[in-house]
Amino acid sequence: MGIILGLVLALYAFLEYLNVRKTNFLITCFSFLAISVIGLIDDVFGDDKSKGFKGHIKRLWKDKEISTGLVKMILIPIVLFLGSAHITQDIYKSFIYTILGALCINLFNLFDLRPGRCIKILFIFIVLIGSFINWIPFYISLLILLMPIFIGDIKEIYMLGDAGSNLIGYVFFLIISQIYTIRTDNMLLWITLFSALLLNLASEYISFSQVIEGSKVLKFIDELGRKK
Repeated sequence: MGIILGLVLALYAFLEYLNVRKTNFLITCFSFLAISVIGLIDDVFGDDKSKGFKGHIKRLWKDKEISTGLVKMILIPIVLFLGSAHITQDIYKSFIYTILGALCINLFNLFDLRPGRCIKILFIFIVLIGSFINWIPFYISLLILLMPIFIGDIKEIYMLGDAGSNLIGYVFFLIISQIYTIRTDNMLLWITLFSALLLNLASEYISFSQVIEGSKVLKFIDELGRKK
């Protein structure tokens, strides 16, 4: 369902653009489509030979093979950079947004290992930082549009796949970056960036699933609403 989610979110962003005529909504529309398609390529053609940043680089270096994961690691930052550069006309901001966006997208992809977990993590993060966000109807609508997908995902009716989990990370990035408009001296941006960086680095050495399974509280939250 990830690609369906991409089409729905892209259509909504395009309708918002037609309503307010702000370029960042049009860029968001195309980014939704591009990110979901890149994820779909990994879903369809990917394999389990390599995982994580180190795994993809090692596969390229030793086996001279380009994995779909590596392709995704290259293409998604390009999409983010081109979009942010067009909106901000500022290389420094574009660089920061690209790093933050790529880290968020990869992080939520890492969480998508159990039914409903990825979107549930998004909701938890939103609750934790919600008071620091300048909420606009667009963000609320995005979260509402995720609800049918969340219900189907947690009930194991269908799967997000990389096409969907990448989008969840991008939605989180949009909210944090205020659709590419937040100031780069904003404390929330830097806290999120460094937190996402640390979690991405940690994922190279530890399993998030094992951490969750090892905590009664986290395990309870993780299994809440899931089929037994």
